[in-house]
Amino acid sequence: MPIKQGMVRRSPRSSIAGIMSAAILGLGLAGTPAFADGITLKVFGGSSLDKLAPRQAPDEQAKIQQEVIEGFLKANPDVSAIEWDAQGPQGDAIQRLMTARMADQEMDLIACPAFYTNGAYVRRKLVMPITDKIKPFQDRIDAAALGAFTINGEVYGVPISTLSTSTIFYNVDLFKKLGIPVPPTYDDLKAAVPKFKEAGIIPLLHQGSNTVMWPMWYFETLSQATGDAVAKTQKNLEGTAKFSDAPDVEAFTLIKQWVDDGILSKDSLAVDMDGMRAAFASGKSAMYYGGTWEVPSLQSSVKDFKWGVFAFPKMDGTPGAPGHGGGADNGICVSSSIKPEKLDAAIRFVSYLTQPEVASLYLAPEQPIAASIKGVPQIEDAYAVELRKDAFPSTIKFLDWIWPSEVSTATASAIAGVVGGTTTPEAAAQSIQAVFDDLKAQGQWPPK
Repeated sequence: MPIKQGMVRRSPRSSIAGIMSAAILGLGLAGTPAFADGITLKVFGGSSLDKLAPRQAPDEQAKIQQEVIEGFLKANPDVSAIEWDAQGPQGDAIQRLMTARMADQEMDLIACPAFYTNGAYVRRKLVMPITDKIKPFQDRIDAAALGAFTINGEVYGVPISTLSTSTIFYNVDLFKKLGIPVPPTYDDLKAAVPKFKEAGIIPLLHQGSNTVMWPMWYFETLSQATGDAVAKTQKNLEGTAKFSDAPDVEAFTLIKQWVDDGILSKDSLAVDMDGMRAAFASGKSAMYYGGTWEVPSLQSSVKDFKWGVFAFPKMDGTPGAPGHGGGADNGICVSSSIKPEKLDAAIRFVSYLTQPEVASLYLAPEQPIAASIKGVPQIEDAYAVELRKDAFPSTIKFLDWIWPSEVSTATASAIAGVVGGTTTPEAAAQSIQAVFDDLKAQGQWPPK
């Protein structure tokens, strides 16, 4: 039987090293004779990013994945092989998975990005709940990271990736020069606006022309307006609440407040990602809001001052605590089509991936600020320590992992209108509800 991409087998004599010298992960060797009987676990990934250590160079990634799987096979003699089939562009992931499922391709585990798990895999019943099955090893998993794979109280996947969160990046030297407290309250930022203007510096610039990034602001303000942005969003989608309710309107009002108070510049509407980064790196803006994926850019572009981070602040009079969009990007789910006789072995493999010493093999090379598995080495730079102290404990699931894409687009457009002063918060919220109502009227929601 040919060895597929990503396959690791145990040889008939249980000589793992022997077979691995002949078939390194990803080489796709063919013509290999059949191996001894045993369970073959099939892991399906919708794209080439659905692997362990996906950000590493291909050869290094294959080596890491090989080492991880070898260890599992050695400890589980009833499993003779693991086939990890992940390929293709990320944008085609759902289609590739649906095509494979319709063709009755056998898959036991699915390498499941949190975005697709929330937005498609659960609703299309491609993965099964594993809430009770992971309890014996759940304490190894970061609770916030697990939340990214929890839908309506049921866990559908185990996160096996680094973690992201959202934060405000700021010019440390400038804040010291102007005497602005760190971390600042919202009132501190408002009070500092005249100081920024006197110095000829834009307080905060956002990549507003990159419209898909506007909803991040709404994740923050809806958390404070409702107390639980994820639960409120789920109620909106279930039809027991609306996107035009008072708390949803308040979320837009809070964004408008940043503009009205002079902190968030209206110039943001014409600025793209590169412009935002360049303005900050050159000292033309004091702050910008984004995710931890911004760190590599900051490390390479900011040369003339020290930069730092602080969490999106609590706004006055809001009932809810801050909640910053983020979470674990990738996880491992159990396919709803798995054969019952393979389920135990599949859960054992999931459990194995959460062992700190195993998770360190595939996560430590990513140099994580934070990781989904406890005990994995993390970088100790000042910004990373600050994020782990303040931002990550209050990180919530990105709401656009839950929204239909049409709602995401409508939200982005509505925020741009509010920031530009062409749309009221009430009209913004009503426009989103109208888009959602239209989806339902067309029979496109809930998804079939």
